[in-house]
Amino acid sequence: MGSHDTFSLLADARGGDASARSELLDALRARLVLWCASRMSPALRAKIEPEDLAQETLIAIHRDLDGFDGRERAAFYAWVFRIAENRIRDAADRAGADKRREREIPRPPVTTPGTSAARREAVQRLSDAIGRLPEDHRRVVCMRRFEEKSYEEIAAALGRTETAARVLYCRALKSLRAELGEES
Repeated sequence: MGSHDTFSLLADARGGDASARSELLDALRARLVLWCASRMSPALRAKIEPEDLAQETLIAIHRDLDGFDGRERAAFYAWVFRIAENRIRDAADRAGADKRREREIPRPPVTTPGTSAARREAVQRLSDAIGRLPEDHRRVVCMRRFEEKSYEEIAAALGRTETAARVLYCRALKSLRAELGEES
């Protein structure tokens, strides 16, 4: 499908034609997959597929299409690829944040009575702090850290998107740090 046809579909889609909206998104899909793949680093492509980012972009386009007020083809494509660029940047940020969050905490090589007592005390402080979290924060921390569930599994269990599950987890960790105070 040529760009003229795609731009014609835009006018019909903005006019309320659901079939045109669907065709427009289908027409953009392959272009977005290739564009995302060309903009992603190899490290990011190892963590997330270009197809997934293209899909996130299409969802955002579908959601925000009525708010797009451009009248020219160039403005439309600039808008589409700006959304895609933001999705790539968000994915890279998430990948970096995951990498920082997932570091193992080194354990002392020898457990002495003093370190054992300190560890029990730290576990108790952590348990108390988790208990003071709001229910959704408590659930996401437990699922991610203790049950070692993926964000996809957490999202399904909570009835949220994977992105919303990631955001909830970040907020829960922030709340947990606040509960623990400077000791964290």
